Amino acid sequence: MSFDCIIIGAGVIGSSIAYHLKRSMPDRKILLLDKNRTAGAGNTSKSAALYRNFFSSRTGRMLAGSSIKYYLELGDKVNLMPTGYLWLFSEEQWRASQKPIHQLDPEKDRFEIMDREGIMEILKINCDAKVPFPDIHAGIYCHLCGSISAMALAQHYVSEFISMGGEVSFDTEIREFILTGQDSRYAPWDNISISEVVDNKGNTYHGTQFVIATGAWTHDLLAPVGIASGVLPKKRQLFALNIKDPGQFLVDPGSARKPAIILPAGGVYIKLILDRNILVFGCADDLGQPFLMSDPEPDPLYFSKAIEPVISHYFPLLKDYELSLKWAGYYAYHWPDMNPVIESVANLTWVSGTSGSGIMKADAVGRIAAAKLLGYEEALLADGEKFKVSRLSLRNRDVEMEDLII
Repeated sequence: MSFDCIIIGAGVIGSSIAYHLKRSMPDRKILLLDKNRTAGAGNTSKSAALYRNFFSSRTGRMLAGSSIKYYLELGDKVNLMPTGYLWLFSEEQWRASQKPIHQLDPEKDRFEIMDREGIMEILKINCDAKVPFPDIHAGIYCHLCGSISAMALAQHYVSEFISMGGEVSFDTEIREFILTGQDSRYAPWDNISISEVVDNKGNTYHGTQFVIATGAWTHDLLAPVGIASGVLPKKRQLFALNIKDPGQFLVDPGSARKPAIILPAGGVYIKLILDRNILVFGCADDLGQPFLMSDPEPDPLYFSKAIEPVISHYFPLLKDYELSLKWAGYYAYHWPDMNPVIESVANLTWVSGTSGSGIMKADAVGRIAAAKLLGYEEALLADGEKFKVSRLSLRNRDVEMEDLII
């Protein structure tokens, strides 16, 4: 039960780290642990499973863009569907967004700007404002975006990890960290580090290096050993509607244009699964939702109060639907810049804070974390770009604030 590196958390981030680390040092003994029955079964499986390259920060675009390049190569292995995103803006939002929009390259980033008339050629949507819902003034149709199976992606990484000799242990929940320096009561001159971790069955695992990739649970795991991770959890809820007629929503249901949609009101977004006549709604709310691991169950009143009024305003023709499925998970937020954190104390590294875009950036984050564990200053991303590892640390952070969070 002794390993060169123990990675705790087999969601899409931990699985990516395990794969890239093992690929870089195939002779090292690496163990991947997770409390769930399989890879990606935690919050990874509870996401909307969308990917995009449209971010306000250069950091976000680099991490997502390089990851998407890798995902496109996997294609059907991860059920990738490049359906696109249609991001809608009110007139006020459009004016405020001009700076990040002008930083984008329409050809490289593959997007087109749409006016109201162009939007109404795709959606049967009400573009007029009515308090508290803003107007729809313009949109950006992002082509290098779509949906992906988050669990399939995590399981792809784990399968490759195992094929290279990596070891996994599922149904294994880490309950305790054993630190050196107990005899001195962790005196500041003592060389304190993690020596072992103990699971829910009392098994002990010794490691030289430890990696925490537990997303929203990062703070709860690290705070008891005196580490401020900089990451906090926030609940996010998703609601699936069965619709009888896509023609109440789309101008041409037979068209190839069936993008995910981000509305200008309250961060409400929509994922279309029209082969099953399903629309999935979520909402990126802000004030009011605690940064805590609170009630894990979805709240039907949240749908009727915070989401359904938005649907009724923007899609007045959408009448025949029923709420068929609801689920909830947690984002791992890094406040205030909303970019991932890769930081170390002694022989423990934590990788978290993806703030709702972990799937979109998982491949890049895995490569950067692996580079840090190997002691490299730079990581080589899937698109050939080099990324300075210290940029995602807390001590030497060099990122821009990300404004486009959903």
